[in-house]
Amino acid sequence: MTDVPQEFLALFRDEANGRLDNMVDALLALEAGRAGPEAVEALFRDAHTIKGGAGMLGLAEMQTLAHAVEDVLDGAREAGEFPLDLADMLLRSIDALRMQLAGDAGGVTDLFAELEERRRSLLTETPAEEPVKLEREAAPPGRRAAIRVPAEKIDRLLDLVGESVLHRRRLEHVLADETEQSVSDELDLGERLLTELKDAAIGMRTLPLSSITGPMPRAVRDMALAEGKQAELRIVGLDTELDRVILESLADPLVHLLRNAVAHGIEAPEERERAGKPVTGLIELRALQKGGSVEVVVADDGRGVSPETLAEGARVGSLAEVLAAAGFSTAEEVTGLSGRGVGLDAVKRHVESFGGSLEVRSEPGQGTAVVLLLPLALALIEALLIERGGQTFGIPLASIEEVVIADDRLSLEGRPALNLREQAVPLIDLADLIGASANALPPHSPAIIISTAGRRIATLCDRLLGQDEVVVKPLGPLLISLHHRYLGAAILGDGRIALLLDPGSLVRAQSLPRARPEAPRQQPVAMLGPKVLVVEDSFTVRELQRSILEAAGYRVETARDGREGLDRLLADDEIELVLTDIEMPEMDGFELTRAIRANPERGSTPIVVLTSRNDEHDRRRGLEAGADAYMVKRSFDQHTLLDTVERLVGR
Repeated sequence: MTDVPQEFLALFRDEANGRLDNMVDALLALEAGRAGPEAVEALFRDAHTIKGGAGMLGLAEMQTLAHAVEDVLDGAREAGEFPLDLADMLLRSIDALRMQLAGDAGGVTDLFAELEERRRSLLTETPAEEPVKLEREAAPPGRRAAIRVPAEKIDRLLDLVGESVLHRRRLEHVLADETEQSVSDELDLGERLLTELKDAAIGMRTLPLSSITGPMPRAVRDMALAEGKQAELRIVGLDTELDRVILESLADPLVHLLRNAVAHGIEAPEERERAGKPVTGLIELRALQKGGSVEVVVADDGRGVSPETLAEGARVGSLAEVLAAAGFSTAEEVTGLSGRGVGLDAVKRHVESFGGSLEVRSEPGQGTAVVLLLPLALALIEALLIERGGQTFGIPLASIEEVVIADDRLSLEGRPALNLREQAVPLIDLADLIGASANALPPHSPAIIISTAGRRIATLCDRLLGQDEVVVKPLGPLLISLHHRYLGAAILGDGRIALLLDPGSLVRAQSLPRARPEAPRQQPVAMLGPKVLVVEDSFTVRELQRSILEAAGYRVETARDGREGLDRLLADDEIELVLTDIEMPEMDGFELTRAIRANPERGSTPIVVLTSRNDEHDRRRGLEAGADAYMVKRSFDQHTLLDTVERLVGR
């Protein structure tokens, strides 16, 4: 091989091997009769890409062989059929390409001649076997984003960053009364090291926009030609980086937005001439980092949406909501490219699933811009921490415009609103938005102005706790019924759990606020609530359960497995109930339940099993072991849990 920079050679090996894997799968599917013309198109594209990459890096032998494979596949496309016996020759060619990737370029001379002879014969011979009939079709844009560090290692590194942050914050609490300079210096050093570690981890997890945009300019050109139009794509911000999970799933939504821009936005050449515009329409894809967020915009200089559609958007407060409505289309006629406007709703849901937002701006005759606001990294976000009803919540800073004192109030269509610089913004208690139990709001409550998808609301809370960069933990099966409302959870430095609110769901919920349960009766401060032991090996789930129970007035002890849980129960006479998982190391929940029931002093302690196991056999085992209640995490409801605990402790 030629003298090629090793980092580029390594990246090419990764991509080429991935494409060769795809080619093997496609050939085997063709040979087995499980694939059609689209498989041959994919084979041709992969061979073409490998040929181009090898040529760029000066790998002449590999470029020549890939070109020969490409020619054979092009011959199959020209002939309109794929003889099934061709698969074996191409599989051998793939083996040879792999050898060349490994540095062995020998033994392919005969293969070159065989491939060339086969290409010529494709256009003249009549196959003995029934071939796969091919029909020419446009190749959809493809993508492949390479990351050479295994994803699980990156995620583990980010977990360690999060745990290190938590450890440092706990250390701050422990050393809060120390005044020695050495302690301060150590904390400062630890802060710097953690910042560097965090930045390195985020850098490993992010990829540049250019990782997915390669095929897009050609795709826009081809889509425009299919519509009888002329359009070009300009890309700005190719080096802007996003979380790899977001980026790798963003290609299809972006292609959909580009397709919409061609079909719905860019006018036909004669129409553009009459409007005094260049015949070739311009579509721009741009990305720009803004703090902890990335703004991705797909904009065109086309006809824009109609004044009627703009008016409807103004009426409902969001043009994106109107355009994303099921079945909505701005196309005057349905074509194979434009469809019926279906898809923008899917793009919107996709963006919001990452805690982002989608906004549409348009001006008749001037064009349309679709704006995606996405988090830079899924694992860490900047959040405003607030409190309502004794529970801590976080709201992504990217969705917050400002915080004000909600004193200047008015009524908007019979509902409370905030007068914000002569504009009425819907005003609603956070407890009402999420259906939570809470006492009356204090005087002069702070209101957080949340903006997403072109809509704004003001939500009230008890107090602000400050701004923080938090490590996002998934909710998991314990709170699966709440996934539409929360982005995840964060463990704070003092051990509390903050549920991270989804701004999009808050804005949607304000139009149909649910009545929240009445606030629980306040107990005198002198009275101590019953003590509950939570036995759970998952730290996140354990702390979530602790948070729920403590918010309801219970005192909580925790244990990481059944053995530790049994020891804590026997050592603490104040524990009145045990809440346990099943699958744990050392001693599982079944064994713990049987051990408690066999103990003469603590055998009558109420036991609630809370597990992901939903099998009737496991439920029967739990009850036979002596559990008083058996609850499944997948259908978990915190009110049901609290009702069960209250019933068993006789509170």
